[in-house]
Amino acid sequence: MSEEKQEKKMTAKELSKKLTIEYLESARHARENGKFIGYTTAVSPVELFVAHDIIPIYPENHSVAAITKRLTTKLSQAMEKEGYTTHLCAYARSDLGYRITGESAMGGIPDPDFILACNAQCFTLTKWFEVLSRKYNIPVFVFDTPQWIRDEETRKRIIKYCVMQLKEQIKAQEEVTGKKFDYDRLAEVMEYSRDASHLYRQFLDLAAYKPSPISIFDALIHMAITVYLRGTPQAVHYYRYLIDEIMEEKVKKGKGAIENERFRLYWENLPVWFKFRNHFNLLAQYGGNILTSLYVHAWSYDFDTSKDPLLTLAENYVSVFSNVTLEERADMALDLFKRYDLNGSIMFLNRSCKAVSFSVHELRDMLTEKTGIPALVFESDMGDPRFYAEAQVKNRIQAYFETLEAREEAKELA
Repeated sequence: MSEEKQEKKMTAKELSKKLTIEYLESARHARENGKFIGYTTAVSPVELFVAHDIIPIYPENHSVAAITKRLTTKLSQAMEKEGYTTHLCAYARSDLGYRITGESAMGGIPDPDFILACNAQCFTLTKWFEVLSRKYNIPVFVFDTPQWIRDEETRKRIIKYCVMQLKEQIKAQEEVTGKKFDYDRLAEVMEYSRDASHLYRQFLDLAAYKPSPISIFDALIHMAITVYLRGTPQAVHYYRYLIDEIMEEKVKKGKGAIENERFRLYWENLPVWFKFRNHFNLLAQYGGNILTSLYVHAWSYDFDTSKDPLLTLAENYVSVFSNVTLEERADMALDLFKRYDLNGSIMFLNRSCKAVSFSVHELRDMLTEKTGIPALVFESDMGDPRFYAEAQVKNRIQAYFETLEAREEAKELA
């Protein structure tokens, strides 16, 4: 049977698994094929890697695999014995714990030739990557992104500063690889990134249908491809395949991600990865479906390939939701409320992610004031079960849905 016929029998999830295996295998055999390994953050100008035969590896993705397999407590304890605190990011604790114990949920990841940290998503990532830099005795390149404030003149200066850094990054890559950077190849990579990002956004926008054929849990599963295969034809192909599957299997049949969808919810922050399926099932009992978050939309870039590639890279990577002012972040969230007709909101105060969580209460107040929709705020950790209170979370979710029920009944009587 031809590969094309085999693929037609696959689900999108199966295709994602196939692409992931191929990606990891190419990374594990990179050096024998004349390529290099670059560690980088999930939000970073990875197109510069792809264009230069540097295969990107994301320690964050490695950590998510560890968290979902419930290895984080063990890996964290190995870190704690070295003097690190439990207040550090669970991603960092999981990945650095692997460096101590050798225990991995995905067979480990190759050692790096180059390390790139972008602080647009998180200001603590650079410290984690500095530890890796010392371990492997290689330099870490920091792509520094000043906060994207609402002032045009300041923004012009920020973009100029970021473009300058991208040029420096290219020089650093040339030194590591010993070969000249190919700008024509970058232009090709940028077209793939543009197309994949637009298709990924189309996938996320399927949540506008009623009932929604997708949940945020689908979005979290399928966003992996745009994170680590961005800039490749495989990512473009994948999102076309995924959209076609959902349109055929769900949208045309009027099938929702859950039965009897009543509450269309916004989620603030990263997911509680080790409670992934449990949360979906728990919320579905109440007719609740989380549709979206700023987090999953962080990779729906809008690259303008008519511009200098370095310029559009700078514009997109500096302006992600975690690097804008609180007011702009609220506006971004409000756009999602309108786009998907949301009527509920769950806001996760994530002890692992200070950069995203520091203003959760203020954001809740701003969104509730603008929409009139009450929000549930709960505190836990995205990766470490030691900081998750099962009974408390269940009780608060039940009480929250009672509030939403009462609100809907009042609207019907009005």
